[in-house]
Amino acid sequence: MSHVDIAMATYNGEAYIEEQICSIINQTHNDWTLYISDDGSSDLTTSIIEKYVLLDARIKLINKSKQGGVVRNFNKALEATTADYIMLSDQDDFWYESKIELLVNKISEVESQSNSAVLIFSDLELVDEKLKTISHSFYEANRINPLNNLDFNNLLWSSSVYGCSTIFNRKLLNKSLPFPSSLPMHDNWLALNSATESGIYYYDIQTIKYRQHGRNVVGGGHKNIFGKIKNFKKSFINILIATKKYKSMLESAKKIKGNECLLNISFSGVKKISFCFKKIFPKIIYGNKRILTFCMFVGMLLK
Repeated sequence: MSHVDIAMATYNGEAYIEEQICSIINQTHNDWTLYISDDGSSDLTTSIIEKYVLLDARIKLINKSKQGGVVRNFNKALEATTADYIMLSDQDDFWYESKIELLVNKISEVESQSNSAVLIFSDLELVDEKLKTISHSFYEANRINPLNNLDFNNLLWSSSVYGCSTIFNRKLLNKSLPFPSSLPMHDNWLALNSATESGIYYYDIQTIKYRQHGRNVVGGGHKNIFGKIKNFKKSFINILIATKKYKSMLESAKKIKGNECLLNISFSGVKKISFCFKKIFPKIIYGNKRILTFCMFVGMLLK
């Protein structure tokens, strides 16, 4: 049985953290260690975690000091891991009891045929605060093709890989740590560094209940047209901020061995314009998320 290290990042998560920890304890694959980094919570999050640390030796609270956001907090948790296989956990989801077993079997199968930096990601079941099903498939509900994530060109400006649905190998983690200071998200970074080696794979099953609530860092809810119009200005501002981070991510990724395929790509000058028209513009015409894609296209050209 392969040992798995799980990195969890927490912050003021007292409402759901206990359910999530219990869903990990109840896994059919029980050879795991859970490393938790807390970002200086002011509620009962760490007290709940410490209760389970005493109950289960596989659970480790490795940090309680302020890290400064989800990316740095996951970086702290991941630095403590030592296993060949690593998974990420949010504080507010609920894992299917076979999640670790299924993903370990899948990555073992892939690694038997590949020596690359491997990352497997799965679908997610969307649920409400009480774990009642909203949609059986995150990707279907949001009209997203998960296979778009297999092309590193797409990951440079848009990613729908969610870290909480992934498993990856030590080779990818060694390649990716430490996380650069400015990233769109940590899971985007991991996905990109595996895709540049053709090491990213989609496993078409649901492995977690992805809880939707008012405090999600990243959500999967599907807004209606009125919600989209109401949030358009805010969304566009966020896109402009994100495009800066994508540019920074690209430059950081170019410096890493194994990412040589990125060297001819630039988000400056003529190369940026060429990238926008070749890689983003066609998805305005043929893709599903046309308004969002158009905003990203404009944002990339402006920045």
